[in-house]
Amino acid sequence: MNKTTVEDSLSSLQARHDRTLVELELYKLLVDNVHDSAVFFMDTDGYVRTWNKGAQKNKGYAASEIIGKHFSIFYLQKDKDDGKPERELELARKYGRIEDEGWRLKKDGCRFWANVVVTALYDTDGKLIGFAKVTRDMTQHKEQQHDLQLLNASKDEFISLASHQLRTPATGVKQYVGMLIEGFTGTLKPNQQELLEKAYESNERQLRIISDLLKVAQVDAGKVKPLKNITEMHGLITSIINEQHDTFSRRYQTISYKKPTPTITAWIDSDLIRMVIENIINNASKYSHDNKAIVVTLGETKESVIIDVKDEGVGIAEPDIPRLFEKFARIDNDLSAHVGGTGLGLYWAKKIIDLHDGAITMASNPGKGTTFSITLPK
Repeated sequence: MNKTTVEDSLSSLQARHDRTLVELELYKLLVDNVHDSAVFFMDTDGYVRTWNKGAQKNKGYAASEIIGKHFSIFYLQKDKDDGKPERELELARKYGRIEDEGWRLKKDGCRFWANVVVTALYDTDGKLIGFAKVTRDMTQHKEQQHDLQLLNASKDEFISLASHQLRTPATGVKQYVGMLIEGFTGTLKPNQQELLEKAYESNERQLRIISDLLKVAQVDAGKVKPLKNITEMHGLITSIINEQHDTFSRRYQTISYKKPTPTITAWIDSDLIRMVIENIINNASKYSHDNKAIVVTLGETKESVIIDVKDEGVGIAEPDIPRLFEKFARIDNDLSAHVGGTGLGLYWAKKIIDLHDGAITMASNPGKGTTFSITLPK
């Protein structure tokens, strides 16, 4: 190698070195001004080499107190004893980047809930030169989550208790009104009969609302455990349709059932799935005008049973679809003001289908109808 070549090589190395130093200084300047997160660099053994302002704010140590110390100083004693800091670096070496959450320590000994990201750093030759670690204090977020969980638990307990307490007197009212309508106290005048029948219908709606609240409270509390058996689906669906025949007749609607030739069975809790299918078919009727048709289809694939319920109803606008399975969701349409409801039926139905490792989906064309599809494991 001649003199010129050597000088050129040295000049190139110097330029690369100078550029690297400038880039490092710019990077350190950016990192140092991150105030909401602790960002620091460690060597390959886990000793801290840089310390930004966010780290000082987050953990309480000045740079002079922490640089040169091992990063395990921030872990709880049990984590140190379990070797968690060493495993953290081992995983970062193996995967390049890891993310974790857990309790960490500040200088004053206080714990805080931290979101931690560790990234392995390599030079241009692919050699590991250290780790960058970013830590965010998520204590407030963690406490808010805990408060929400407690609030939800209290709410579910209240709904369950209130539903139980309301169910008994409401059932009593239904029985007594029914006895009056049936003439147990004598013949009623036409206007008395009419008023009592309206009271009976109102009481029925009240009982349905109480039942919906109770079912949702139970499923949210994890108290619903499906008792699964092999169930012959054709007989189940036929039974549901026959029971709802009077409802369709009153609304001048028709319901047809397309059943397969072979026997189809599913691994389900037949009582729970019966209520889900009843809910879907009843919705198809409620949200369809008179003289419309509902079609129920039972089919299968190699691994699944599929039940489709197709109506010619008012349909669901696209912006409303994401809300469909939310709790207390009520979608405004031409019929919603007349048919009533709690907005809990589809929420509960999806929860039950989820407990069966199945799926419930829908497709809709506003003004032309909706198809709900239930998929269950064989």
